[in-house]
Amino acid sequence: MPGAQRTIIINTTPDVLFKVITDYSQYPSFLPEVEKIDIISRGDTSARVRYTVSLIKKVQYTIDLVEKPNDSVRWTLVESGLMKANNGGWALRDLGDGRTEVTYDVEVVPKGWVPKSIVNMLTNKSLPSTLDAFKKRAESR
Repeated sequence: MPGAQRTIIINTTPDVLFKVITDYSQYPSFLPEVEKIDIISRGDTSARVRYTVSLIKKVQYTIDLVEKPNDSVRWTLVESGLMKANNGGWALRDLGDGRTEVTYDVEVVPKGWVPKSIVNMLTNKSLPSTLDAFKKRAESR
């Protein structure tokens, strides 16, 4: 699957947005595709998280996240039965007026062949809806 990247403006500060992004246990409450989150370990600026998501089918995977407060969150795949790679992250840029420019990028490499229609659905539909969900969540804080 090719990588995808989107940039949006969110009407909140990087601090508020960073707290929403790193509150992994709350993802099921505002991301409909996320069924369950297990936080395996948590450090001051890192976490290992297992996701159970339902897109086309139920998928479970574990990622390591590295957090730079109010600046970025990056992840790499640790384990998955369906993916060779899942890497990406969030980059936050303070616009100085209570708004944050957010760039989200992700690259997923599946194990085996995946139809192009599914790839397009995931990159062209799921990514914008995920960003919209984070925008609504952060702006309601």
